[in-house]
Amino acid sequence: MGLNRQVHLYSIDTSSFYDEKEMYIHQRMLRLYALRNKIKLIQIKAKKKKSKIQNQWKLESVNRILRKHKEELVNLLDSKLNQELIRNLRTDAIKDKNVISLFDSSTIRALNLKFNNLTNDFFIVNVFFFQVFNDIMKNGFMYNNEKYIFFCSSAGQIRTKKAVFIKESAFKQIEGQITCGLSLEEINQKGGCNPNKYLAYFSLSNSATDVWEGFDIDKSIVVDDFETNVLGTVDFIDDKTYEITRKEMPVPIPHMDGCGIMLEGPTRMARLPWVKGLMVQYPFDVWLKEKAKPYNYIVKDIYGKSHDVIAEGIKYIFTKSQFKMWKYYNDWEDYKARFKANNCQACYCNPEEDNIPNAKLNYQFLQSLTDMKDNEIDRLIKPTVEDIEKIGKNYQTSMRLLGVNDYNKNLSYMQQALKIYPELMRDKYNKEILKDVKKSLVKRAKSGRVRTNGGYRFVSPDLYAFCEWLFLGIETPKGILNNGEVYCKGYSNGAEIACLRSPHLYREWPIRNNVQNEEIDKWFGMTQCVYTSTYDLISRILQFDKQSQSNSQGNRGI
Repeated sequence: MGLNRQVHLYSIDTSSFYDEKEMYIHQRMLRLYALRNKIKLIQIKAKKKKSKIQNQWKLESVNRILRKHKEELVNLLDSKLNQELIRNLRTDAIKDKNVISLFDSSTIRALNLKFNNLTNDFFIVNVFFFQVFNDIMKNGFMYNNEKYIFFCSSAGQIRTKKAVFIKESAFKQIEGQITCGLSLEEINQKGGCNPNKYLAYFSLSNSATDVWEGFDIDKSIVVDDFETNVLGTVDFIDDKTYEITRKEMPVPIPHMDGCGIMLEGPTRMARLPWVKGLMVQYPFDVWLKEKAKPYNYIVKDIYGKSHDVIAEGIKYIFTKSQFKMWKYYNDWEDYKARFKANNCQACYCNPEEDNIPNAKLNYQFLQSLTDMKDNEIDRLIKPTVEDIEKIGKNYQTSMRLLGVNDYNKNLSYMQQALKIYPELMRDKYNKEILKDVKKSLVKRAKSGRVRTNGGYRFVSPDLYAFCEWLFLGIETPKGILNNGEVYCKGYSNGAEIACLRSPHLYREWPIRNNVQNEEIDKWFGMTQCVYTSTYDLISRILQFDKQSQSNSQGNRGI
């Protein structure tokens, strides 16, 4: 991904839209906040010296005046609600210290913005007073005689109370390209959409992505999600009494949640307007010719239209869970026509690497191993201890920890120099770097960041079973993996693999048996994914969809 391609913009807050009276109160409050912090700092120093804490009355006085000013500001802001007030962005809020960066995305490419330049087409607003945000959300705001309107807020921005605003004239230029021709009026006419979900789906255009070169929308279809009932032992929670009962029962599992398949590689996360999810490389054309009859080549999409996968040369099979706004289009042909008419882009992010670097455990994983013995701890931390002891003494270890290896595709100038002339390791500057790296290793090891024989990989369901369900019409396909089995080509046949997911939710350490043979290698061996069985409840244990990445730890590392 081109994470070195960035556009700079201003990040401001709701105080940037105050009028003179509101700003007067705000500045008084800022001075009081500064005074309060100064008093608290004096008290902290006194506490450390175990001397008598003074100025408590000053702190109480400052807090009392602050509450009074805040109440005055809130009342002033409340009095202006619902007046259709169009606020102005204050010029004194445009400061160099407020400049942030956005990575290359569909929106930036649509606007033809120049990389590493400052733009006024966007502003990110941090929300503190919702009365001000209510005004600019409903009515927009003015800056340099241009009107700005609310653009989007991703799921993360909603949680942190941030919003992206865009120049209205710029939005009109790119609206069709970002929305694939789907207007708010159409959405509301067809039943509307949950606002938070709509914002999350709309914000896909702001994801850091690259253009998917060679993607052909005419070679794609969208099919239903593959779901079966999986029998297993679960803690069943009664939705009325909340009583927990451990019992064996069938559990509905959407195996293809957020996952699709494609002929070309590498496996990647897809980003199209209203479409997101993991696209796993899988030779379904070869599978059809070997495992099915010509009449099995025909499948129905989510709108009920039949497609001959081989005759139409289909390369990409999306699933319903990936197409977030499917019910607002007449059919897939309608989506494709709007996609082409509006010059929409197919994009991707996080392409699968050929070599998966070793990952590190974190404190969450270790906290749940409450019955570890000393010899087990020694075995777990052995690779990290060896790194700490060898750095600066062992050439291979030092070069690896400095990032000079075949896996690093973005070597810095110093790393490139070290690769050409390793004797630079003796340079005073590099010796200091090694010392800092060693200190960092020790610090991270103390916090649970220890090296293991594992790496972060995409999680994929048993795609052999998916093809049996999709093309052969088998409701409960046998697949190629049994319960308790996974396939990951990075580990040997019979290896026990700990399949972990961050964040760690409770005490889940599902240990699965890695299975490798000629047949499985043939169908799954073209990717680095961890493939799970359709008879396994592992997706419920780890609570992942197929857009997650799993940290797979082989038995040679733990």
